[in-house]
Order: sequence, then C-alpha cells, then structure tokens
Amino acid sequence: MSILFRIAVPADETTDPYAIITARQLAAFRRFLRAEGDRLGVALLEPDEYLGDSFEARVCPLALASITARFDHEPTVIAVVEEAQFRVRRVMVHRDRAAAEIRMRVALTSDRGLELDLAYGNAYALLEALEIEAESVGDIALDMAQDRLRDPATAARARARCVDHYLPRLETLLMTAPDPAVARLSWA
Repeated sequence: MSILFRIAVPADETTDPYAIITARQLAAFRRFLRAEGDRLGVALLEPDEYLGDSFEARVCPLALASITARFDHEPTVIAVVEEAQFRVRRVMVHRDRAAAEIRMRVALTSDRGLELDLAYGNAYALLEALEIEAESVGDIALDMAQDRLRDPATAARARARCVDHYLPRLETLLMTAPDPAVARLSWA
C-alpha cells in the first residue's frame, strides 16, 4: 500500500465531466498515444505490458483536435480533454465492469506526474520530518508546507529518517500549484 502526495485545488471537489468511450476508440487512443509518444520522445502512456482496468495518460503535449479525432470529436470527450489540458492534468480511463462502460475523466494527477507515491513507512517518515501528524489521509496549506520545507531542521529530520531524497521532489511538486493561495498539499 502507498500514500500519494499531490496538489489539491478547489476544482478537485467539483464533479468533473466524463465521457463514455468504446473499446475501439480506446484501442485507437492507445495506439495514437504510443505513436505520438515515440514521435515526441516522451512517455504519454504508462508501460503497456499491463494497463489493467484503470490507467492514466498525458494529454497536455498534444493538440485537442488530434486527440478527439480518435473519438469522432465527441463533445463529452472534448470537454474531458479540454478540462484536463486547462488544469494541466492527465486523463484517467477506467473500465467499469459492473456498468459495462469505459469512462474517461480528468485525473487527479498532474500531466508531468510529479506526485510522490510513497510506501506507508516512507510517507509517515516524510510527514514526521515535516512535523505533520503521521496520518494516512490529510492536507496542509501550501504556504505552510513551503515554510516547513525551507526550515533547516526539516532537512535534518528527513536525513535522520532516510527520506531526505524526497524533499527536492516535494519542493518541485509544491511549485506546480496553479494558485498557491488556495492550493493544498494533500495525501491519501
């Protein structure tokens, strides 16, 4: 099990648009992502060996029209991809076997995948280094998290807990917040 550290914004609490897509459209989308990823020299799709029932894909480096062409420019797909690109997020594709549907929606993770997905032990050690109560779910104001990262004692505590190598990644993650006044560092 793991805990994911990410930037949370108020828009995360709203109901995002979603689109229902077909298996053929999904296959075409995956082929397109692999080809464009090869062309651009970036990974747009998680490794293909086993995607399972849920996976995320990067859409920000691509043109909206080129993505939605794989879905016959379906308005619901346009809404999802446009929202993901606007919020600099990935899209999540999820196969709901009970409803016999494949859904696409805006993911909670950033397009560049800067979130920290840490095993419980490392996550708790990082929280303790930041002097935050070690709970599996929580959040903290972004400015407070940045203040704690700037505190030299934090680095010493992180070093003592062998999690100091996560601090630069956490700092980079905090810098990606679209609106620091309302964004929070969240973990779950």
